[in-house]
Formats: sequence, C-alpha cells, structure tokens
Amino acid sequence: MKTKKLIKALVAAAMLACVTAAFFGCDTDLACRIQPAATIWFLVVLLLTPIVGRLFCECFCPLGIIQSIVNWIFHPKTKVRRVCTRLPESHAQQTVRWTVLAVSVVLAATGFGAIGWLLTPYSIYGKALTLFAPGVAIFAAVVVLAALGKGRLWCNWICPVGTLFNILSKKSVCAHKIGPGCANCKACFGTGAAGRPADETGKTDGTSVTRREALKGVAVLAATEAVDKTTDGGYAPVSLPGVPERPAAVLPPGAVDRKVFNVKCVACGLCITNCKGNCLSASTNLKRFGQPEMDFRRGYCLLGCNYSCGHVCPTGAINWIPRLARKNVHMGHAIWKKDICIRTTDGVECTACSRKCPVGAIHIVEGFPVVDKAVCIGCGACEHVCPARPMPAIFVKGFERQRLVWPIDEGGLLAEMKTLVMSGVSCVAAKDGVIVAQEKGRGIMPIMKLLSDGKLAHALVVDKVVGRAAAAICIVGKAKKVHAMMMSADAASLLKAHGVEASADKTVPKILNRDLTDGCPMEQTVEGLDDPAEMVKALKERVMK
Repeated sequence: MKTKKLIKALVAAAMLACVTAAFFGCDTDLACRIQPAATIWFLVVLLLTPIVGRLFCECFCPLGIIQSIVNWIFHPKTKVRRVCTRLPESHAQQTVRWTVLAVSVVLAATGFGAIGWLLTPYSIYGKALTLFAPGVAIFAAVVVLAALGKGRLWCNWICPVGTLFNILSKKSVCAHKIGPGCANCKACFGTGAAGRPADETGKTDGTSVTRREALKGVAVLAATEAVDKTTDGGYAPVSLPGVPERPAAVLPPGAVDRKVFNVKCVACGLCITNCKGNCLSASTNLKRFGQPEMDFRRGYCLLGCNYSCGHVCPTGAINWIPRLARKNVHMGHAIWKKDICIRTTDGVECTACSRKCPVGAIHIVEGFPVVDKAVCIGCGACEHVCPARPMPAIFVKGFERQRLVWPIDEGGLLAEMKTLVMSGVSCVAAKDGVIVAQEKGRGIMPIMKLLSDGKLAHALVVDKVVGRAAAAICIVGKAKKVHAMMMSADAASLLKAHGVEASADKTVPKILNRDLTDGCPMEQTVEGLDDPAEMVKALKERVMK
C-alpha cells in the first residue's frame, strides 16, 4: 500500500510540475492535453475511469493535487483517509454538485460555454497562472476550502468534472477497498478520530470533516467574496484606456473558424503565456469569457513566430499549420479612422502605421494612410504603434473565418496569373507561391505602381506587354522572373543580362504604339539608354509631365 501511495505521489508531483512549467515557456505542454476537453487524450481517461477510479482527480488534476498538498500541510494527522470516492454524499452535496453540472451544460448549450469552462480545473489553474482576476479568485477559494476542510472539497461539491468522474467510478474495479478486519459499518465517516459519533449539533472531538464544517467553510468563502466585491479587493474588472470597439475580436492565428474555436477553447491560458508577441489576453466578453483574443496595446502578432500559440493548444482550438507561412494566415484587416488620426487633428505627417506594417499593406496616398485589405493580415503592428490618443486611429477588425492563402506550384501559379491578365488585370505579382498584388491601368503605370509599393522584389511578374521600359522597371524592382503575353526581343535580352528570368507567349521585334504606326512613347523615352536605373528615372520624368 505504501508503494502504491508513493507512486501516486510521484506521478502527481511530476504532473503538477509539467503543467506549471508549460505556462512558463517550457516544452511540457503535452501534459496539458489530458485536461477535460473534446480530445482523444481526455476520452482515454474517461474510458479508464470505470477501471482505475478517479485517478484523474488524484494524479492528473492540478487543483486536486494542490488540495491534497494543502490538506497534508494543514491536517497532517488525519486518521481517516478521505479520498473523493469514499466521502459519503449528503443531500446538500448532491444538490450543489448536480446543479453546478446542469448549469454548466446549459451554459454550453446556449453559447456561454466559456463561463462553464471557468469551473474546470485546468482552466482555473491556467487563469491563476496568467493572473486573470476571476481565475485567481476561484483558485484562492479552492485553496481556502482545502485549508478549512479535509479532502478535496472543491472536487466533491462543485467541480463539474469531478461529478462526471464520480459517476463513472461508482463501480470501478480498482476502487479503494476496506481493509481486512473491518465490519464495513462506515461509522468512521461520521465520527472523530477516536471513533465516537458526532453529537446532535454536528460537532466531533476528532479530526474528520463534518457536513457543518464544510458548509461553514463555504459560508466563510461567500462572505469573503462579498467583502471583495464591496471593497474592490484587487479582483474588480478594470477598464484599460485605448481599447477600440472592434466590430469583431481578433482571434489567434490558426483559430480558423470563430464558432468552432468558441466551442473547443477551454480558456486554459497556455497560448496567452506562450505568445511570442505578448499580444494575447483573456476576453471579458460573457460568450468567450477567459478565451484568448488579440490585445494590441501590449504587442502584435509576429510574422517570425511559428504558431507558438497553436503548438501549445491542448484542445485543437488553435491549429498549428506547419506548411503555411505565418504571413499567409489573415486574421482580419485594419480600419483607419481619419477623424482621430493625428494627420487630421494635429497636422503631423505621421507614417508609423505604414512603416511598421510587415507586409506592406498600408500606403500613404495623397497624405493619408490607405489599407490594402487584400494584403493586410490583421497582425496589429499598425494599431500597436499608432500614437493617436485616447484611441488608436487605426485598429484591426477580426474575421469570422480566417483566410488561409495556400501557396501553389509555379506552373499553377503562372496559369492563374495569366488568367487574371486575360480577364482585364494589367499586371500581377506573386511571391512564395501566393499572389500578392494586381493592378489595372494603361501603359507602364500599373507596373510602376508595383515598383513604388515594393511589390516587385523577388517576385514572379506577369504583364500584358513588356518592352525595354517595363523590363527596366522590373530590374530596378528586383523581380525574380518576368512573363509577358507579348515581349520584345530587346526586353528579353535586357532582363537576362541582369539575371532576371524572362519568358513570353509571343516575342516581337519591337513594341508599337496603340495605333501601330510608330514605336511606343515609353520605349522611345528609354531609347539609347542601357542603365535600368537611368531608364526608370527618365520614365518617371516623362510620366510626371
């Protein structure tokens, strides 16, 4: 028996250490995948419960383990081993625990499941470690109950997961057995350490816990909570300044569908503590209470982060997408408010949002920021650096379903880009297997726009017509490969001379004007020039006239 207890104690200590370490950046998050959620790990634990009993509460649940530690500290001489499966259930206890379970089920069914998850052990422990005030308060309550009583009172009276395991373990094969020589009278469950029964007032002269003592502990807790609410004992919700009213909250990258995410997320807080950009915080919205959402006051979602939140998520609410670059996950798009931008209010030529944008989705046009919604991924860098006060002049609106842009092979990508050009687009640019820009217009203006926006660098470019003028623009823009529906022989030679791959559906000796009576005016502008930089300079001077 001592060996069995020692093994359980070692397993419990290791589990508590691993779960705690996972919240401080250690690679032990696998230990959290056993928590109550719709996962294969928790299903295995449920299926084993009728055989091994409530082993989860004793060895795997952080709150159960902590309660056992607190009991060992405050009640080291307890004679009767009051494990969860042996405590007699009073009518009051059954009423409380079944009511809590029913309320949790109703909350989940009505779209308020995040509040129901607030009473589950891993969620409480995670919220306490992330210093989310309601989680800290409940965790403190659990510790107080454990110190006042004996046994895991939270598990036996309140925890909906404990109620579930209690049902499944009623007839467990490995349940705690009565020792040899015991008459199985169960008199010890209502007596003191000396075996004397409790008197009519409910008092005992031993160390066992009575119903009245447990209820007294709950009453003390309730009174403490009431005082806390009156005096703002550190747990009152504080409204921080500078939080814009978003049409929709921004979810972590990989939380693809909002409805699915809200059902799967148990608000354990692992993603919040492991966020590399320090931009996740617990929501205070009732329907997603405690679940993570972007808070760009503290940071923004880093493109260099390889889905750290998805890696540690134990329930699959946030997906880790190994084959998809972070920049191809669009969480939302930025919205600019002209009336509160300091360019309008103070006349300051601020460019913070456009300079900070990691994907080049914000451009200053005629003195004001313009957001390219097709390119913006909703990382929040612009909102994070916006100097406007009290609210940022630019903020991110989250998508109901995140947009995943999957890269395709060059052959398929080229075919798609050519289709766009034939449908009316003048030129298209793509990088890393993804189309990043497309422009419409006449002459060289569309490709000149791509140059000014920085979209040509290391890109595959498809244009309707490419002469020496367009070729020079692509070279200066550091394009990787250029394909044209029609390309002049001189343009192909110029591109290849500067290390740019060139191909065309049709090659012609010379690019003519629209009337086919003479050479193209832009081609005439760069005639006699060989340096691409000088050619682009001449083209810009011609366009500005």
